[in-house]
Amino acid sequence: MNPLQRLTRSGLTVSAFSLLFMWDSSALQAQFQRTPLIASGEPEVTEPQKKSANSGAEAAVKKVAEQFKQAFDAGNAEKIASFWTPEGEYIESSGKRLAGRPDIQKMYTEYFKNSKGAKIQITIDAVREIGEKLAIEEGRTVVTVPESPPAFSQYTATHVKQDGKWKMASVKESAISPSLPQINLKDLEWLIGTWTTEDEGVTLKTIYRWLPGRKFIERTFVASTGKKSQQMGVQIIGIDPLSGDIMSWTFNTDGSHAIGIWMPVDGGWAIESRGVMANGMLTSANNIVTKIDDKGCRWQSVNRFVNGTELPDALEVVSKRD
Repeated sequence: MNPLQRLTRSGLTVSAFSLLFMWDSSALQAQFQRTPLIASGEPEVTEPQKKSANSGAEAAVKKVAEQFKQAFDAGNAEKIASFWTPEGEYIESSGKRLAGRPDIQKMYTEYFKNSKGAKIQITIDAVREIGEKLAIEEGRTVVTVPESPPAFSQYTATHVKQDGKWKMASVKESAISPSLPQINLKDLEWLIGTWTTEDEGVTLKTIYRWLPGRKFIERTFVASTGKKSQQMGVQIIGIDPLSGDIMSWTFNTDGSHAIGIWMPVDGGWAIESRGVMANGMLTSANNIVTKIDDKGCRWQSVNRFVNGTELPDALEVVSKRD
C-alpha cells in the first residue's frame, strides 16, 4: 500500500530452535512454541486450539495482506485491485479518493510503471470483527524502491464479507515521517553482549558484538545440552545504504536463511522477516523484541507462515543478560 508517496533442530527442543532461526533467528522467540514437523517438513496438523469469535475474520484479513504483498512485489495492479469490492475506495494520505476497481487498478498500473522493483512490508496491528460481515484492520507499511528512501505509512482498512469472501471496501492511509533514531544503528547498542535463555535442559546463548568500524552488528547463536554445544547460525545487522532501513541477514547451519527489516515500535523493535528453509519452503513472520531493562528483554514471533500455512503465534519468552 502507500504507492503514491514513493511507496516506499540433538532433540525436539533443538529442532524447535532450528525452526525458530528460519524466522530471522531472533533469540528464543519461538522455542516454547514447539511446532512439530513431519518428515516432509510440512507443519503437522494438531488439535486446534480454542479460537476467539473473530478468528475467522482475522485469519482472512491476514491472508489478504499476504496475498496483497505477493501481488505488490510482483507489480500486478490487476490482482491488487481485485482485493477491493467493485465499488471500493482508496484514500491516499494526500486526501485524494479513488473509487472503484478500475481507478484503483489504473493508479497502481501507473505507479508500478514508474517505480520498478517496488517492494512492500505489511504489519497488521489489530483486526476487529464487527458482526458477521464487517472487520476493521489497522496496520503499518514500509515500501521500498531501489535507490530511493523508504516510505512509511499507517492505514485503516474496512473489510466486508460478500458471497463468502472478504473484500476491502475502504482503505485510508496516512504518511509516517520516521525520526532519525529509527535509522540509527546505535539504538541497538543495548543488545551488545551475551543473552541466555534456558528450557528443559537446553541453553541458548545469543551473542551480539560490533564488527570493526561499528557499521554492523554480528549476532551468533549457540545451543548447549550438558557439555555439548552446537552453533545454530549467525546474523548480520546493519543499515542498508540504498533503502536506509535497519536490516538483518541471517544464515543458519542447516542451510536456511532469512532477511528482515527492523522497524521501531513502542519499547523495542518489530522485525518483518522473510526466509527460506533448507528444504526450500518459504517462511515469514513478524518478530518483536522489547527491552525490559538493561538485563532483560522479551521476544515473541507472530503472524508466522510456512509455505502459506499459518502457524500459531509463539509464546513470549524472556532472555537475560549474562
